[in-house]
Amino acid sequence: MNSLKNISKQEALAELARRELARRRLLDFVLFNFPEYKVNWHHRIIAEKLEAVERGEIKRLIITIPPRHGKSELVSVQFPAWAIGKNKDRNIIEASYSGELATGFGRQARNIIASSEYKHLFPSVTLAEDSQAKGRWNTNGRGAYAAVGIGGTLSGRGADILVIDDYCKDRQDAESTVIRESTWDWYTSTARTRLSPDGAIVVLATRWHDDDLIGRILRSENASQWEVIHLPAIAEKDEEYRKQGEALWANHFSLDKLEDIKKDIGSYDFSALYQGVPLDSESQEFRKDFLQYRSEADLKDKRLSRYLTIDLAFSDKETADEIGFCDNRVDSRNIWNLRAWGRKLSPKDLIDYLFVLHAENNYLQIGILDKHSQYTIVIKPFIEEECRKRNKFLPIITLKTQDTSKELRIRALLPRYLNKAIYHLEGACVDLEEQMLRFPKGVHDDVLDATASMVGFSQPPNADELDYLYRKTNRDRVKNNAL
Repeated sequence: MNSLKNISKQEALAELARRELARRRLLDFVLFNFPEYKVNWHHRIIAEKLEAVERGEIKRLIITIPPRHGKSELVSVQFPAWAIGKNKDRNIIEASYSGELATGFGRQARNIIASSEYKHLFPSVTLAEDSQAKGRWNTNGRGAYAAVGIGGTLSGRGADILVIDDYCKDRQDAESTVIRESTWDWYTSTARTRLSPDGAIVVLATRWHDDDLIGRILRSENASQWEVIHLPAIAEKDEEYRKQGEALWANHFSLDKLEDIKKDIGSYDFSALYQGVPLDSESQEFRKDFLQYRSEADLKDKRLSRYLTIDLAFSDKETADEIGFCDNRVDSRNIWNLRAWGRKLSPKDLIDYLFVLHAENNYLQIGILDKHSQYTIVIKPFIEEECRKRNKFLPIITLKTQDTSKELRIRALLPRYLNKAIYHLEGACVDLEEQMLRFPKGVHDDVLDATASMVGFSQPPNADELDYLYRKTNRDRVKNNAL
């Protein structure tokens, strides 16, 4: 109260009210410490969610937001200081792509707690006299703050709140499979294990890649546990506070400024960084307007040759590719009619599955991509043995990839789609279409690669071959009915 003795009673009451609001609400706390902070409606949305994190009501929160839209000041600087003011026994870990950046956040949060303004709000909370380093400091309670770079050690540190802010530095790191894998391994094996039983995780970022940390979290088995605030720079649909096509922070980044940024950095990076979607229609090689559809009924009574191609993938990793399958029925004009899907199978289950598929569809040929000799070494001997045991021989052809890159193989499909020579069976190409529209930036391409393997493999119907297959199919049906 000493700081209020020289002002009027009305001013003193207003100041006391301002302090009480700053204790209760995060944005009021921010403005108390940083009056120049420009508040927009999106800051209020983020602050309300962070308040729910502090109260223990939200345990997992993802925030995707464009660069320079006030995210780090609010989430990584002000929020930790306010949360510790509410509970000086709270432990917070702040992580970023570099230890230097995370330490910078820690220094700013530490300085707020050490300020005279903070003492007006939370007089019982101070920094421990013997622990006040920029990135590692303790409170006068049991609370502590630790800043760390992605990949850094957290031995002996626990977290009631884990904040991960900008886990990827730039495009080069984002495109590195090694770095993305390393970030995920650090998150699962190090950061996540430091969380207290009732602890919360806040992840905020500008997106760079479909397979970044947020992308993997949202594809994981625990994705439903996460609340997501997705704030594109330009609204892609009508929202509560703006209409489609309007800017997120119009007073700071107008539509004209955003369009200038898009021209400077390119449409793909703009879509990733500013729209929060590492994919955009302008950079797509395969577009939605390429797609045309048929139903199974449309193929009834047509004489079609049928092929199956397979792109193998065997891995125990959750993020690994599925095995890609493409089932192609080709008509006399060399028009393709596709079913294409992905499935995770063990080698044994794959072999059983192949017999089931062939029994149902009677393929002329089954082509299996032999990348890195995976088929020849791992699968082929067992398939041959199983064929002998069952006395049923699958018409398998080994497809060699030679020196052709996967991207070139896949791009060989483009002329067929452009010439309207491919139909998708309704509802049977969901996996394929997702991979097509994300090519070449998508995480997975196994189904797309299996489909590309049809180029030069599948052929229009040969009358003699089809007559043989139809006779064989009818004989098999009669035999099965007799049994």
